[in-house]
Amino acid sequence: MTRLVLAAASAALAIGGTTLTAGAGQKSNQVMQPQVIESMYGPDLYRHYCATCHGRDAKGGGPASAAMKVPPPDLTMLARRRNGVFPSVEVESIIRGGTVITGHGSNDMPVWGPIFRALDTSDAGVKARISSLVSHLATIQQR
Repeated sequence: MTRLVLAAASAALAIGGTTLTAGAGQKSNQVMQPQVIESMYGPDLYRHYCATCHGRDAKGGGPASAAMKVPPPDLTMLARRRNGVFPSVEVESIIRGGTVITGHGSNDMPVWGPIFRALDTSDAGVKARISSLVSHLATIQQR
C-alpha cells in the first residue's frame, strides 16, 4: 500500500506541475494545474494525465520520457501489434492497475484507477474516466 501511496503522490506532483523551491517564501511563476479535471472527454483526460509521459501524440515522447529507464510505448500502435485488434480489456486493466507492466521494467507507471479514486470518491466517475481514456486510445490507433 505504501508503494501505491508513493505512486499516487508522485503522479499528483507530476500532474499538478508543482515546483519545489529551495527556500521558504520563494514564489513560483508557475500556475498550479488542477489534479482533477471536470471533463470526462477522453482527449482531455489523455492530455491532462497521460501526455506527460506518452506525449501529446501518444507516440511515447512526452517531456518526462527522457528521465525514464524504459521509454513509454507508442500507444498508437497497440492494435497494430495485435493484428489490428485494439486490446481494450488489457488497456483498461493497465490503467486500473490490475496488470503488471513488464515493458516498463517495473510496475512504476502511475496506475490511474487508485489515483482517480483518491481524487474523486465517485465510483461512477472513476469508471467513466477510465472508459473515456480507453475509448480515446482506441480511436488513435494506426491501422
